[in-house]
Amino acid sequence: MSSDSSIVVDSHCHLDYLARDGRLDDAVAHARQAGVAAMLTIGTKVTAFEEVRSIAEQNPNIWCSVGVHPHEAAAEPLQEPADLVALTEHPKVIGIGESGLDYYYEHSP
Repeated sequence: MSSDSSIVVDSHCHLDYLARDGRLDDAVAHARQAGVAAMLTIGTKVTAFEEVRSIAEQNPNIWCSVGVHPHEAAAEPLQEPADLVALTEHPKVIGIGESGLDYYYEHSP
């Protein structure tokens, strides 16, 4: 496949972490210069989802997921799966991610 027909997608990044450190714009610019055409920034907490969604809203080639990472589950206010599913109705949300069970680390109940 020639480089003209390939598309590079970062399917799992945490751009909200970079935004908190003031490095978001530089990271997005660097990714684009490197040929990354699209990015999926991952939600790990419902309480931080607004920031993740805002990053996606402000960038035409960035989308987001919503979820509760297993390590955050005990502290997050999510009561029903329907609450999480309702957040997926936003057009920049393309998946539910960082959700589920983590038996490897066992950092949460």
